[in-house]
Amino acid sequence: MRLSLILRAVTTSWVAVIANASVGIFLTPYVLHRLGDEAFGVWILTTNLVGYYGILDAGVRSAIIRYVSRHKELNEPDRVNEVVASAFYYYLAACFLIVLATHLSVNPISHFFSIHRDVLGPFRSLFLLAGLVQGLTLPLLVFVSSLEAAGRFDQVYLTTVTCLALRVAAIIYVLHAGGGLFAVGATTILSQLLAYCIQVPLALRAHPGFTLHPKWIRMAVLRNMFRYGSISVGVGIAERMRTYVYPILIARILSPIAVTVFALPMKILSFPTDGIGTMTEIMNPLSSQLEARNDFAKLRELIQMSVQSAFLVLAPFAAFLFIFGRELLTLWVGPQYTIAYRLLAFLTLGVGVAATQCCVQSMLFGIERHKQLFWYRLGEGISITAFGAAALRIAGLPGLASVMAATLLLTSLFLVPRHLCKILNLPLRRYLLHGCVKPCLLSLPTAATFLALQILFRVDSWPDLLAVALAGSFVYALTLFFVWRNNSKPIFRALRLDVLQVLGRKIWLAAQSN
Repeated sequence: MRLSLILRAVTTSWVAVIANASVGIFLTPYVLHRLGDEAFGVWILTTNLVGYYGILDAGVRSAIIRYVSRHKELNEPDRVNEVVASAFYYYLAACFLIVLATHLSVNPISHFFSIHRDVLGPFRSLFLLAGLVQGLTLPLLVFVSSLEAAGRFDQVYLTTVTCLALRVAAIIYVLHAGGGLFAVGATTILSQLLAYCIQVPLALRAHPGFTLHPKWIRMAVLRNMFRYGSISVGVGIAERMRTYVYPILIARILSPIAVTVFALPMKILSFPTDGIGTMTEIMNPLSSQLEARNDFAKLRELIQMSVQSAFLVLAPFAAFLFIFGRELLTLWVGPQYTIAYRLLAFLTLGVGVAATQCCVQSMLFGIERHKQLFWYRLGEGISITAFGAAALRIAGLPGLASVMAATLLLTSLFLVPRHLCKILNLPLRRYLLHGCVKPCLLSLPTAATFLALQILFRVDSWPDLLAVALAGSFVYALTLFFVWRNNSKPIFRALRLDVLQVLGRKIWLAAQSN
């Protein structure tokens, strides 16, 4: 896979994350006030109910990415067609089941949730449409997954962002025209379907000879995909247990108000963690291709650079949150919520560091050595549930945050990396030193800048906070440039990062060619 494809995938992944975050921040209040609390709540209920149909995916999507990328690398087009055809017709059968289940369940669900008469008609129509679109989406996942298997994440992200922009414009127009629940919901659902449809010809172009003829259906291939996918589903369930258990614990032991306080730092951290997680998705097909060639030297090099990239993103962001977290909380939600700062500090260590290891998980999926992941993720969930509940009773919210941080640090910096390092024959000490410690050292001048600015200036407005962030970013960029330019000198050689050398060389060659 070309370096340019990887860089485009990483760049467009951040574009997609920023676009989604911006829409969530700015469009949600607008739609909420226009629709009203009840209609907006019904819309959220509809999307969540229909989302449960996604369980019929059964991990097949992740299996498509794994096996299509591997067979493409080995130049086995017939095997590629066996994978996509077997998956497509399974998804087609699941589509019919979803549409049938939607039609049979719409009335019972309306009565079960006591949908108000004013929104009952729009709810039924929207639920039927959402079920239909969810069903149609499954067969289209074959094309999306095949496009990702070819490493064209840039095309996936760009089509998603383009359709997101169209969705925003269409929703604003619909609301101005007096549209209600069904109009807004239909606009959202159909724009998502449009993105999948656009990716169909892109997938066909990425895979010459791509065909869905029934003659390529192989039950043995489908069983193998279910075997691979079942582990993926198990890991996903265990991750959800780890991620979403805290509201239940806090509400049961303390109060629903305490859930809000704990959710604030989690919301702040969602932006960098989602970005880091998304930019490492390309690791799955890329590592699958390298494993197909038995190129473990490249796999070792790839994981080191990926972890370095993740920590280069996280380290300055973490420094900013440690030093200006109180000011950020005050400006965002008010001074009464600065009590969440201690939680933010703990969770930045735990949740932030866990996000940097998404590339490790993606590589384990890519080389089909991900079975052990289920036990690690399940262990995280059990630890946070059991020890977190005890810590909540003893020390309150900081106790739960510290348990989460300790658990995630243990699995993210020791257990899961050790598992991959054994497979790749890579010393764990070298992995931690070059992948984790060195990038953090490069953020020290930025942290010192933030600390000096906090002492010298009072930050009490959004422009002040933005100016501080820009100043720190400038110092960080200068630090990285200085280390890159002087890496031949002995004093800077110890801080040399492979990912900086690769990126610097790519940018330098691009500048010279222009």
